[in-house]
Parts: sequence; C-alpha cells; structure tokens
Amino acid sequence: MPDDGALQRDALQGPQRADRLRDLRARADRSDAAAEFNLGWCLASGQVGGRDEERGLAWYRSAADRGHALAQYRLGLLCVEGRLGPGNDQEAFLLFQKAAAQGLPEAAYMLGVMYARGRGVAHDQAQAVAWCRRAATHGHPDAQFTLGLMCAKGEGVPRDGWQAVSWCRKAAALGHPEAQYTLAVMYAHGDGVVQDPAQAAVWYRQAAEQSHVEAQFRLAEAYAAGTGVNRDDGLAVAWYRRAAEQGHGAAQFALGRLFGEGRGVPQDAAQAAVWFARAAAQGVREAQLALEMAAPVREEEPRDSAEPVRESFDAAEPVTERAWPPVFVREPTAAEAARPEDEDGETWRTAERLADLRRRAEAGEALAQYLLARACATGDGVRADLPAALRWCSLAAEQGLAVAEYNLALCHAQGIGVAADQAEAASWFLRAASRGHPAAQFEMGVRYATGNGVPRDEREAADWYRRAAQRGHAAAQFNLAVRHAQGRGVDASDGLAAWWYRQAAEQQHAAAQFNLGVRYAHGDGVSQDLVEAYWWVHLASVFASGGQQARYADTLDELSAHMTPAQIEQRRERVEQWSDAFERRSRRPPSGPEVARRADVLE
Repeated sequence: MPDDGALQRDALQGPQRADRLRDLRARADRSDAAAEFNLGWCLASGQVGGRDEERGLAWYRSAADRGHALAQYRLGLLCVEGRLGPGNDQEAFLLFQKAAAQGLPEAAYMLGVMYARGRGVAHDQAQAVAWCRRAATHGHPDAQFTLGLMCAKGEGVPRDGWQAVSWCRKAAALGHPEAQYTLAVMYAHGDGVVQDPAQAAVWYRQAAEQSHVEAQFRLAEAYAAGTGVNRDDGLAVAWYRRAAEQGHGAAQFALGRLFGEGRGVPQDAAQAAVWFARAAAQGVREAQLALEMAAPVREEEPRDSAEPVRESFDAAEPVTERAWPPVFVREPTAAEAARPEDEDGETWRTAERLADLRRRAEAGEALAQYLLARACATGDGVRADLPAALRWCSLAAEQGLAVAEYNLALCHAQGIGVAADQAEAASWFLRAASRGHPAAQFEMGVRYATGNGVPRDEREAADWYRRAAQRGHAAAQFNLAVRHAQGRGVDASDGLAAWWYRQAAEQQHAAAQFNLGVRYAHGDGVSQDLVEAYWWVHLASVFASGGQQARYADTLDELSAHMTPAQIEQRRERVEQWSDAFERRSRRPPSGPEVARRADVLE
C-alpha cells in the first residue's frame, strides 16, 4: 500500500509507542485526515492489539470523505476485493476517480484496470490505455508492465514491439517479476528487440530470484542447454529444483531425468522416480512413460501370426539427397518487424517504408538488415540482388540474429551466392540452433546423424532432435520417435516412440501418422486398438504424397481384414465425420486469425 510519510511504518514503533498512539488518536479526533487514515490502517492491520476491520473501515471512510487520496484508494481496493460486500464496483470506480484526480498513480492504474475489464464502468480500451499511461509515466511498475502488454498485443494502441519492450524494461528495472520474465521471453524470441539469449538469461535470473516459477524453469533450461550462459548441469539442477518445489511439472520431469542420467547430481534412480512420480501426477505424459520404463518388464504375450504390417523408418534422416527448405521466404510478425500494418493494409513494401527499412539497416539494426536481405533475395519491392542479400544477411547474422544465421547457413549448405561449404554451413546452423531456432536445431540433428560438416555422433543427433521436437518441429519429433523405437543415441522405449509419433502426427506428418497407426495395431507403447490404428493410417493416406498413398491404402485393407463388424462400423462413422468436416474446411477461405498464424512464422 502507498506510504503517507512515516506514520504507516513507525507510528507505533520505538519506546514512545503509547505516546505516539495517543497523539495519533488525538489528531484523528480533531478531524486530521492523515491521522484518520493511519489510525484506520493500524486498527485494520492489528497494530493496536487485535485486528478491528470495522473500526478501521470507519476511519478510512472518514478520511476519504475529507478528500484523503490514500484513504479513497484503500476503500476502492476493499470494494474491488469484495470485502465490503458484493456489487461495489461502481463505488470503487468513483473512489479511484477521486484519488486519481489528486495525482495518485496507484488510483490511476486501477482506473485503467476498471476500464479494461468493464468493472463499474463500460469497457473502454482507449480510456484503459490513457489511465495506465498516466500511472506508468509516474513510475508505477504494474501500469508500465500492463502498458507494455497492451503495446505488444495492440489492445487500444497500435501494435508496437519497440514500445512493448520499452515499457516492460522500465517495469523490470523497478523489480516487477512478471515484467522481468516477459522481457526475458522477448529477448529469447526476438520479439520487438534483437534476439539475445544472454540478455534473456539475465532477466530470467532477475525474475527467478523473486520466485517466478516459469523464469526458474526457463533459466534451468538455459543452463542445461548452454543457451545464453555457459552450460552448467549443476546450476540447471539447482534452478530445476527450485521450480519443481513450487510444483512446476516440466521442471519435476527434467529434474528426474537429470537424477536418472547423473547429470549435475550423483545418479540416483530412487530420486529420479520421486520426481517422475510428482510430474506424472500433474499430467506430464513423458514422466508417466519414464515410470513405466522403470517398472519390471512382463514377458510379452505371443501375437497373432497374421498381424498387420510393421513400422516404417524410410522417412527418417535422409543421408543422400536433401529436400532443402527455401531461403528467405518467411514473413515476419508485426512485432518482429516493429512496424504494424496500417489500417488500409499497407506494409513496409511501400517506397517510404522501404526507405525507412534501409535507414534502420544502415544504422546497424539486425532485424532490419535481415528483412532487407530477404527483400533483395526475393525481389520483394526492390530489384533482386543476391550479393546484396548475402551482405545484409551476413551483417545481421554477425549480430546474432538467429533467423539470419539460419538462412546464411542454408546459403552455404546449398551454394547459393557462395561456394558450398558444409563445415561453414554447420557453424552457422549451430549458432542459430544455440539460440533456440527449431529448424536449425533439426538441421544439427541431421548433420550429427549423418556426419555432414560435423563428426558423426548419435547422442548429439538425438539431443538436437529433442530440442527441436520440444519446440514443436514435426520432422524432429518424427526422427526422435524413430530413435526411441530403434534405441539409437537414446534409450529404446516404445512408449516414448509412440508419444513423439503422436506429437508429429497431430501436425499432419504422414509418416508419423502411419507409424503411430501401426503401433496401435500391435499395441507397441500404446494399448492395442484397431479402430485407432485404422484412423491414423487413414490420415496418413490423406496427407501423404505420391506412391506412399497407395502403400497406406494397402495397409488399410490389411487392418480391415483383422477388424470385427462392430469395429468396421465404428471406424466408418469416425472417418466419414472427419471427411465431411475436412471437406468443409477445405472449401472455406482462411479467416483473418488463420491467415495471421500462417504469416506469423519467421524461420
């Protein structure tokens, strides 16, 4: 609560405690508003014997009626919290108005909250922004953080990544833990600021030291992977433990894994099981699978000799010809470009915006340099100029912009504008991967698996696949599943193989859908279920290309031959319902948010 001189802190402290209390009461009886407020606080907080909220409230009201801003603010809070009974939002709004009119930043911030939530007043986002801005400019950290979020999301103001970072940084500097965490995320992903894992780690630590549980987990992840900090398994364990003790499921699972592997701590299977059990109780599927792997293995029952086809690993880790992703093709998000679209849809491709982009690039802004490289490479708004594209991309990459490092690596790998050099490509892929770029992490997995530009190393391959898979990269999820199925670079685990196949399958990865279906057919890592098996193989036949479709169709016939009439009817209804819905979606033009999601990827 805001201070009113020294009374709130020390009115009843020290050897003259009784004298000070008598003086406070005497001043309150003489209608001194400040004394009334402080006496109300003493009574309500129990500083004069037992807590007496009713008498404290009476003094608050008296002080508020005399125009005491802090008393008005405090009464407003009690109304909002429902401590004066339900339905007091309008009274709270009026009290905050009176206090804010006297220049109290805390009250101005609460007015912004009331307007934003439509409590006690009609929802008005413009008014919410105005009042938050008033409080923020007077150094109120909650208001600064809230204004930063509004700028990031474009709520009541034009979407502006730079302003979002600026306000979050001000709140973070004042010790606001959520702002510190949000600023760390912005640096980690390059949202409104040049991507900088080291700065992300700095702010994760600031928030983590204030017990922000997600920051503790992210800081542990940084130490475990060496992202923005020197890799240190001991510190990773320490921060995972702090997050785990606050009930963070993913941290509990990670801590169990480190105990199981003996990384950063002595290997201890019992401790690993304890943490896996805690994570599993919170629904962490991988933890449940880890517990199942540690359980005694029962002898496998003999299978029907006429069972369907086996799993296919054909699509994993191509060693010879690569289907390289195209270079410089993705659109940036509005926050990344730091230039939101105008209401008429105009983008930075106009002459004025291009000139501004070039000025920013020449001034050394890494993101602008990359965007200009992409424009030069694709002829998007400017004359196509591959040497210029490589020059600008190199400048951005040297500053540590992950997307530029990744695209520069693609150029070296394919010999686009430079001589093909797989070692040089690997060094740039590694830099981007270390900053958390999922496509670069996947590429490092392929390179370690095949020895392309780096020494062949199955464990390193699996580690990079896991990092990319955890960031949602479907091909990495598929390859990690294959490795768990085969026990290459990781422990063999039917459960984990099935789990990672499902992650990729849900992203329409046809080979993963097929293999998941086969696993349901056999009960490998999942409960046997022929209807579920048919469902996933059917999806694979829909999303596969070329000759694979015919192969998957043959598998559907084999599965049908093993199904009962009831199972056939069940899978027929499921397939028909999905097919009807899929056909309707295919005919419908994509909506605004759907288009935005497609364009909101920068790889």
